[in-house]
Amino acid sequence: MRILHLITRLPVGGAERLLVDIVRHLPREQFESLVCCIQDRGELAGEVEAAGIPLLCLERMRSRRFDWRAVRDLARLMRRERIGVVHAHLYHANLYGRLAALGAGVPAIATVHNTYTRTKLHRRWLNRLLARASARVVAVSDDIRRDVLRHDGVPEDKIATIQNGIDLSRVASTMTREAARARLGLDEQVLAVGCVARLEEQKGHRFLLEALALLRRQGPPPSRPVKLVAAGDGRLRGELQAQAQSLGLGEMVSFLGTRSDVADILRALDVYVMPSLWEGLSLALLEAMAAGLPVIATDVGGVSQVLGAGSGGVKVAPGDARALAAAIRQLSDEPRERLALRGEQARQRVRAEFSLDAMIGRLTAIYREAAALKEAQRP
Repeated sequence: MRILHLITRLPVGGAERLLVDIVRHLPREQFESLVCCIQDRGELAGEVEAAGIPLLCLERMRSRRFDWRAVRDLARLMRRERIGVVHAHLYHANLYGRLAALGAGVPAIATVHNTYTRTKLHRRWLNRLLARASARVVAVSDDIRRDVLRHDGVPEDKIATIQNGIDLSRVASTMTREAARARLGLDEQVLAVGCVARLEEQKGHRFLLEALALLRRQGPPPSRPVKLVAAGDGRLRGELQAQAQSLGLGEMVSFLGTRSDVADILRALDVYVMPSLWEGLSLALLEAMAAGLPVIATDVGGVSQVLGAGSGGVKVAPGDARALAAAIRQLSDEPRERLALRGEQARQRVRAEFSLDAMIGRLTAIYREAAALKEAQRP
């Protein structure tokens, strides 16, 4: 079966990383993958090609206006490549991909990766209309499923909840903890707090910086000095660096930019923080837990599903710098043995509940169902 995996582009991001993991791990004796970016490549495109998977870029969607040529080109691509199922990710690819699939007579699956914190009337209307013609709408967490039901009016039997799974090999570092910390300039006495995320409003970095400032101003100081290591890039980099300077954080924060050595960075950390304002089900959070790190995460999206009732992590309210500061202080003051136990509990939960194999198994079943339904509808 030929599967077209569709996305706007492939920068470093959670949904994009998930697409790459899917195409690399689908059983090739059963499925042949083709990846299409509606706009242009992005940083992760090379990983797709390195895996021997064809990748095409349409160079469409270059203005704010709806691009009917993108629909036309996608429909032509589906017919030419004899696509059996289209699997699209994120709003614009879900929109263009499903319209093109309708014209080409190909079953379409749309994956929704984020909760609907800011619903737009036209998007709700389009999602509702296109859901009727979709083989399935995939939600990556229970919270997203509720949003799709509530805002888009998608029939319940059309929605499948498939939790994100991660490739555990991606968090396996060959470096010792000492070497990894030395490379980042982290003293052994420092509590190294890390965050791997795009520098965008959604990720809530400004509240994490405010939390660090509160730790400096409010006594008593944490039992171990805190340093933040922030990996990732984005539109807010300059603004966040200026905020860190204005708060007098100085040596407390390192902005690393986009990195390909995330496993080595995680190896150097003591605690992982996810201060997001909204999420679907964060791959970065899963990877940090799989690397054996205790986590502090805002209670958004699928965080409650990920952390469960265990003690591998601490949940705080989104946008609450004081709660973040208190959680960081709490973990700073815990004995190292307790921190190690939290990290081991986090590791065990991810490996048991959020495996890539389980996610791939659910997806392949949906691909087959979609193709079988289309076959049954033939006259």
